[in-house]
Amino acid sequence: MKESQQSSPLAANLRKWRERRGMSASALAREAGISKSTVSELERGNGNPSLDTLWSIAKTLNVSLGSLLADPGSIGDSEIRRLTDAPVIARDGDDFVAQLMAGWHGDGEVELSVVSLAPNALRSSRGNAAGVIERVLCASGLVEVGPEGAGHLLEPGDMLTFRADQPHFYRAREGGGQLFVVQQYPSGN
Repeated sequence: MKESQQSSPLAANLRKWRERRGMSASALAREAGISKSTVSELERGNGNPSLDTLWSIAKTLNVSLGSLLADPGSIGDSEIRRLTDAPVIARDGDDFVAQLMAGWHGDGEVELSVVSLAPNALRSSRGNAAGVIERVLCASGLVEVGPEGAGHLLEPGDMLTFRADQPHFYRAREGGGQLFVVQQYPSGN
């Protein structure tokens, strides 16, 4: 079963923070400069928000991206720390580009990247440091993601969470794809 059909952290967190701020969906949409239907779809666990939409919502609600994207309760007090006004090319391959967009502090360090994959691209990772958790939200295309031997086919709007301290991969289908990738590093304390 697809994780997005079970429960969307973005949907739950968006509703929680909007209600905590005492805002209606209409007020949030107006102040964030997005449509009310976008807010409603995201709160139902549907839709494929752009990074600009997520930034606008986070800024309007005065919360970090981590507070919107992470599983409820998994990130403590955190602050937005946009790494640069322009994305940083973190990794560049013949058939993929990973752009490091933002990071924030909470329980460890968290980074958000946008990974764009060409048609039929394969990006493999030997694994990150011990304890790293990765959350991948498919923004477009069909992309197989996950630990080697246990990948899942993600459609737009699907999210997958897995331990990224083991070898893992992203494989795009014929149309290519784009992913939001959140990596959460364990606290050094």
